[in-house]
Amino acid sequence: MNTQLADAERRLAAAEQHLAGGSGARAIEEAYPGVMAAAIVKVWLRDEPWHTQRSHEDLGRMMREQLPSGFATLFEMKGDRRSFAGWRAEDARPLIEEARAFTTGTRAEVEACRQRSTAP
Repeated sequence: MNTQLADAERRLAAAEQHLAGGSGARAIEEAYPGVMAAAIVKVWLRDEPWHTQRSHEDLGRMMREQLPSGFATLFEMKGDRRSFAGWRAEDARPLIEEARAFTTGTRAEVEACRQRSTAP
């Protein structure tokens, strides 16, 4: 989980640099896999797949259910397309802010879980 979240945080830092450079499309392209990684961490926290065997389809559905609303919409819009061409920085900024809040919240959930598991 830490590796997934560290990757998400690294991607968000890069996305914010792309926004600062005026590239909304590159910012979303960078943040998107990080948000997906944070969503799968949320699934792992709730479902503990090491105890429950799930199909790939079930895990995919569960991950989509965890996505913040803007990225759930992007997921549906994206389909088979490989890029987010055409996004302006000002239009992408709210999504990157949503991604930051989502990833930060997921990190807090992991830390709270860790604290509970190490408490006497």
